[in-house]
Amino acid sequence: MRKIFWILIGMSLAVVGCSPEPVEKTVNTADAEPSEKTLTLVNVAAVDTEMLEQIRTFAEKELKVPVRMIDRPELAGKSDFQTLEAAALTTKHEQDVAYIVVAELDGEEHLKVNTDSGIAIINAKALYTDDFEKFTGRIQRMVMRAAAFSFGLEPTPDPFCVTRDYRSLEDLDRMGRNYSPPWQGRYAKEAAKRGLRKVTPTFVKPPSTP
Repeated sequence: MRKIFWILIGMSLAVVGCSPEPVEKTVNTADAEPSEKTLTLVNVAAVDTEMLEQIRTFAEKELKVPVRMIDRPELAGKSDFQTLEAAALTTKHEQDVAYIVVAELDGEEHLKVNTDSGIAIINAKALYTDDFEKFTGRIQRMVMRAAAFSFGLEPTPDPFCVTRDYRSLEDLDRMGRNYSPPWQGRYAKEAAKRGLRKVTPTFVKPPSTP
């Protein structure tokens, strides 16, 4: 009887030891709805993620609204603006006030914006250069232009404003990277109207030198 008891104990321990450990579920942040209204930068396997994070930080600082970044490699392979816009629309959440997609497309057009859908598409392929800083600057300018045009702002005649019209990539490279003061005010008004929270940039005081 005692033998049977210990055999049963041994069998139960063996079963416990062989039980599979619980598997943690991973959440795809690209599919998770944002917790608040936001502008969203969507990387369609077009640029380096670290570079786009640098651009995201810049945009949030300049626009003073929440800006998030996600990867959507499954949208790659769409060769034209219209096809990509239709695909991007299926992945856009209600909280994404503007959905700014960075992709590689055929053709020389740099940016296309649909104010009705809130989707803007930047053609990184047409903006590409081996000069990393110059390429980053071009994408930065396009993100700022996309944000303005998504809210219905028109290009300004101010030669220093990032929304002004330009004639070539060289002209684009000479352009400023932010809005003129009147356009800053107009953008802030439109952002508030759409429910975007105002973000105050954090200023870190540099260490004093001895």
